[in-house]
Amino acid sequence: MLKQDITIDISPVHMAIVFVYVLCTACLLSVSSLKIRVPAGLTECVAELVADEHFTIAGPRIDSRLLVGSTSAYYHPFVHVKVYGPHRAVLWEQTHVYSEAHVNIPAHGPGKYEVCISNPRESRTEAIVDVVYFTLAHLRSGRGTILIPKGTQETRSTAMAHQDDVDAAKRTIMSMREFVEVISGSQQYLQRKLDRHKQTVVSSSHRAKGYALLEMVVILSLVAVQVLTITKFFESGKVRIITAV
Repeated sequence: MLKQDITIDISPVHMAIVFVYVLCTACLLSVSSLKIRVPAGLTECVAELVADEHFTIAGPRIDSRLLVGSTSAYYHPFVHVKVYGPHRAVLWEQTHVYSEAHVNIPAHGPGKYEVCISNPRESRTEAIVDVVYFTLAHLRSGRGTILIPKGTQETRSTAMAHQDDVDAAKRTIMSMREFVEVISGSQQYLQRKLDRHKQTVVSSSHRAKGYALLEMVVILSLVAVQVLTITKFFESGKVRIITAV
């Protein structure tokens, strides 16, 4: 039986095109957010699986942002947040979170990571927790090295792509994808903050207009009562004019 070795020539130009295509595809991905309703006295968790390939790059970290809200007009809940690692060890914890929380901690190996939100009975109302994003990212420091093929234009166009180059490109693409996810999550977080501020401004404007209208009605009512009361004093038979002799 004859065996034939097949080699594929991949030029750096083609590799660059593939890299840009994958990077643009990653840029179009959006981080899916999740809203959780946590009744008073209960706990809800969100899990994320982290594969082994993410730990081929140094500095993996768990990054997440949460916003706390409520539908109650009288009570504002507070929650307790815990982040568990693959072996159910508590990696991060914060109590009495009234508004928002930001998690940025080192990852401890591949496996399942969970963020659990507990709403104590003392909050007396249901909490709506907006998990804007919960993902894995890597630390970045300094400027990366860009390898440029040597030789003339003819030799560069027929350069072979080695496995090390492919692995380096995969790691770069994965790191850029994580970075894009964090940026997209941060944009969603800022958009949620902007929406919340808009709701607060609109609600405050409506309340101010309502209170001003109520105050105007009360003042006009008092003026009308005073006018009617004074007018009755001058009705015939009720006011006597005494003339001095």
